[in-house]
Amino acid sequence: MFKRLCDAPNPLGQLVYLILALGGHWSFVQGVEERLLDDGDAGGWTAATSAAFGIAVVTWVAACASDPGTVTRENVERYLDAYAYDGVMYGRKTCRTLGVDAPARSKWCVTTERRVARFDHFCVWINNSIGAWNLRYFLAFLAAQLGLVAYVAYACAYAVFRDLTRKDAWSLRFNQMTKTGERATLATDKMLFYRFVSYHYPTAFALWAFCTLATILIAVFLVYNLRLAAKNVTTNETFKRDDLREAVKAMRAEPTKIDFEKVMKNAYDVGVLRNLLEVLFPPVQSEHPWRVPCSFPQKTTSASKEKNA
Repeated sequence: MFKRLCDAPNPLGQLVYLILALGGHWSFVQGVEERLLDDGDAGGWTAATSAAFGIAVVTWVAACASDPGTVTRENVERYLDAYAYDGVMYGRKTCRTLGVDAPARSKWCVTTERRVARFDHFCVWINNSIGAWNLRYFLAFLAAQLGLVAYVAYACAYAVFRDLTRKDAWSLRFNQMTKTGERATLATDKMLFYRFVSYHYPTAFALWAFCTLATILIAVFLVYNLRLAAKNVTTNETFKRDDLREAVKAMRAEPTKIDFEKVMKNAYDVGVLRNLLEVLFPPVQSEHPWRVPCSFPQKTTSASKEKNA
């Protein structure tokens, strides 16, 4: 059971995403939009909510159903032409499962049991590998989720503040005393404010807290992935470069004619613009760019599994 959940593709991550997305959308519409924002002119909020949610789900489906760039015996020559060996991190080697030369930057994904061109990582939220063909959809997925949670966080905060102002709650004075000896108000006591809002606006407060945290986390992850894309480096290659850096550090202490600067240079970096264009327009077209989400190629025998890069 543990192996099935951790070492094989399964829809658990996708189900969790759907529960969060659908549950969050329903909670926002019922607990925030209809209760706090629907005062006769909520059409703009309804349209914005539908657009943000729709774009987030569409990009998620695209990331789930897209081919990452599966290397086969039939298309391997095109990937070999597109991704040359740099002689440092990648040299000519044979894929033991396919029985052909493994293109540079490709990796055997042990989760989905297929060789993926320009392999980046496997994402549980979309139950799919990320590679040369679908990195653009993965980045669009992240950007859309960031837009959705940022929108919900802002809308919740706006709705609560507007309702407090409309009810003149800012003028209320409570039994708690401030440092100046005056009775506290929502504006002068932050803890009192949070307790008041969480009690009187539980749905809006919970959504705001969750989406604010999600906004920060997704923003950091998106910026990290965009930075890698701009440098033409994959997540998988960051680990390889760390190992290479350690090896170079150890070799510097010994007399050698090796040009370490040349060794450490990223041979695939062709400038920010061209690097990003390579992500948007992969050099090799996929024969089967789309598939049914959760479906994967027929598994190979256990004897043919690879853990090599």
